[in-house]
Amino acid sequence: ALGRFETTLGEYRRFVDATGHRTLAETVGGCMSGQGRRDGASWRDPGYSRPPRDEQAVVCVAWQDAAAYVQWLSAQTGARYRLPSEAEWEYAARAGTTTSRFWGDDAEMACRYANVGDAARGDGGGWISGTPHACNDGARGPGAVGRHEANPLGLHDMLGGVWEWTADCWRESYAGAPVDGSAAVAAGCTHHARRGGNFASGREEVRSASRRRGGLAGVAVGFRVARDL
Repeated sequence: ALGRFETTLGEYRRFVDATGHRTLAETVGGCMSGQGRRDGASWRDPGYSRPPRDEQAVVCVAWQDAAAYVQWLSAQTGARYRLPSEAEWEYAARAGTTTSRFWGDDAEMACRYANVGDAARGDGGGWISGTPHACNDGARGPGAVGRHEANPLGLHDMLGGVWEWTADCWRESYAGAPVDGSAAVAAGCTHHARRGGNFASGREEVRSASRRRGGLAGVAVGFRVARDL
């Protein structure tokens, strides 16, 4: 099972309050953005134009911070929570479709289904990665999770919103990747795959197949949880 929504700041706050966990961004004194390091940024305040709200996706969490959260959640609930593999994530994002995006191939329909780099963000002077979407989703930056229409599996914000960590160690291609849907892992792995694009992503990144290499925490990188049934 995959979370219907990206893990929120409010949910992550409960984990930190219970455990005292200190994130990598807080330890090193900053969080990465598309325009470089943002000193002092953390999950508590990523440096948006206004303070983040509990209903927004948590960001500025490194892969290790997401892994610590799912370990805690498993202990709290008695269920096994984890990060999804890349294969599981893409299967859920596509939701049975074969088009470039679960809603079809028309990039300009994105604003109905996703928080992306669009006219609203561009009008506000926000940085956009790639070719801006000409549509307008009504938000210059990140919004609350679940405000856009879900995909055919009932999952919200699989594209856009924030990049989502997966369990897989990063590899440039799928050559040699597991064929059973499990994660590609390796001892000493320092970079992991993240999927889905974010609120500042242009057309090139808001696709079911889009993937990025990630190491440090980012102001537009979060995660959603998977649960074994």
